[in-house]
This record gives sequence, C-alpha cells and structure tokens, in this order.
Amino acid sequence: MPGDIKKAVKFSVNVNYPEPKIEDKNIFYANLLLEDYSGAVSELTASLLYVYQHFVSDGNYDEYAETVGGIAIIEMKHLELLGETIKLLGLKPAYAVPAGGLYYPWNTTFIDYSTNIDRMLKIDIESEIKAIEQYEEHKTIIKDRYIVELLNRIIEDEKLHLKIFKDLKLNHEKK
Repeated sequence: MPGDIKKAVKFSVNVNYPEPKIEDKNIFYANLLLEDYSGAVSELTASLLYVYQHFVSDGNYDEYAETVGGIAIIEMKHLELLGETIKLLGLKPAYAVPAGGLYYPWNTTFIDYSTNIDRMLKIDIESEIKAIEQYEEHKTIIKDRYIVELLNRIIEDEKLHLKIFKDLKLNHEKK
C-alpha cells in the first residue's frame, strides 16, 4: 500500500481541507459526526475495507490494489479531520456507534471480506454512495458553518472516489 500521502494525492480533489473548527460545542453534532467517523458507513469502515481489499487484490489486480490503497489513505485523512472536529465539539472520538443514547463498539462485521473483484467493486461503489448520502443528510441537520464546510469538502473526495470506482468497474467489465 502506498505509505506516502503524496502518492495518494491523486485520489483527492485539488482543494485544501478546511481546518477543523466549530461555532460552539454541541454533543448532538458530535454524535452525528461519530456515525461518519466510526459507524457502519464511516471513514473508519471505508479505511479498513480498502486496506483489506488492497492486500487481497495485490498481485492479482494491481491497478485496483494501488487505487484502493491510495483511497484508503484519503479516507484516513477524513477520519483524522472528523476526529478533531468531534473532539472540539466535546466528545471523545472513540471507535463507537451512537444509538439510542448508548455507544456500541465498531466491529468487523461492517467489512465485507469478499475477494472477488466484481463484488469488491460493487461494495466500493455502494459504500461511496452511502457515504455521500449520509454526509448530505447530516449537512441538513448540522447548522454549524465550519462543520458543513468540512463535510462539503469530504463529499468532494467521496464523489471522486465514486467516479474512480465506476471507471474501474467499466474497465474491468471490458476485459
């Protein structure tokens, strides 16, 4: 996997990330972002899924392996930005899923361990679509301009990832 973020830059839009900032502390917003941080549809889940897919596809599907490895690094950057924002909002950025006032630990059942390239690409496309939808929903709820700016920036990367995965799927189907 590319260990250097400079190699992963092509998997991110060419716009700087906003610095994590908030207007006011808000635990409700922090819990929403915790879903994006470490829920079933989250940056943690995406990062670990893509790292797994990188390892199992390396040597078999090298272009795909390089791509998911690079995208994993960008997802980790999103994880970092969300974690910093959650902390600013007044919550510890734990790997947990908020539900009904309780916190459930992130777990490995959130990852699909398929090794079939067609299945992996389908999972990746669905994951990016779900992430974009979840971020868009959270933007309608969160009324903090700094957080919305951050979510908008992350969404741009997720849209790029979706396009990349769709292009890979088309190229794979042509073979």
